[in-house]
Amino acid sequence: MKTFLLLCAALLLAGGSQAQLISPDRVPPLAFVALQQHYPLATQVRWKRTQGLYQASFTQSQAVQLVRFSNDGDVEATGAPLELSALPASVRRTLIDHYPSRKICQAARFVNARTAVITYEAATCESNLSRTLVFNADGTKLRHPGHF
Repeated sequence: MKTFLLLCAALLLAGGSQAQLISPDRVPPLAFVALQQHYPLATQVRWKRTQGLYQASFTQSQAVQLVRFSNDGDVEATGAPLELSALPASVRRTLIDHYPSRKICQAARFVNARTAVITYEAATCESNLSRTLVFNADGTKLRHPGHF
């Protein structure tokens, strides 16, 4: 029983460091207002906390868009979901070479709002312990993806 409880605690703690869906009332007011100001036609808005930022996923003009906001409502990055086959060949090669046993179920392309640097994200989805892997366009894995 003790082992089971320790395993459950480990799963909860590990899941806490990953992106988590949150209700709109847990989004800082400035980020919430910034979404409404920048994207007034956004529908089907879902929020999550990821990489120290608040990410809004929404539909506008029949396309899914992703925007990451700071607590102060500053746009830190914008992005869009990608088909796995649309990831750059260098990123796909890194995934194959370094994560051959991981099941990748989602991908996205992000543009840093300050530097215009493009990064790619791939989410693993084998279990409750899914992770988001972040890469530069050349396929290099970023160690500290929260630093935009």
